[in-house]
Amino acid sequence: QNKEGQASCLPCLPGEFGNGTGMQSCHKCDIGKVSEEPNATICLDCKAGQSSDTKGSAKCTLCGAGKYSNVKGEDCKDCMKGQYRVGDDLEATSCKACGKGFYQNTEGQASCLPCLPGEFGNETGMQSCHKCDIGKVSAEPNSTKCDHCVAGFYQKTKGQASCSPCLPGEFGNETGMQSCHKCDIGKV
Repeated sequence: QNKEGQASCLPCLPGEFGNGTGMQSCHKCDIGKVSEEPNATICLDCKAGQSSDTKGSAKCTLCGAGKYSNVKGEDCKDCMKGQYRVGDDLEATSCKACGKGFYQNTEGQASCLPCLPGEFGNETGMQSCHKCDIGKVSAEPNSTKCDHCVAGFYQKTKGQASCSPCLPGEFGNETGMQSCHKCDIGKV
């Protein structure tokens, strides 16, 4: 009660608590804690995977997309780089590692990005994709490996999506060539 001469005391509202006698106002629950009922004397911790967004909350909510909470009563944290968590995933105590062929270089994301043609991702939880080596290419997005250029084709630059054919007067008799050989004098 915060007024003199009153006949009764006021209840602490949901999201507040009163832990003493003769109080003039109620305390607000901290972030990560709630009181759902009126007249609470303590605030309860939100479960792992949940939090309260603001001080004085009456309800815990599931961590949003790209966030998780693995400790009871703590605020939700961003997923680390190389990880993600979709918003409709009811398991919010951890984030998932990006699959092979995908990456994530930003914290707090709900999905992973595909490796682009010319790149590959051969591990889970990657923060960036690797570029294909010279003589190798990946034509499709989210590739997990690069393929050698076939005989008659070459690639002299890292991170390419396709091989170039040997020009007239040149040949390539091996896979994974960085350049074509010139035909000898008298040969075409």
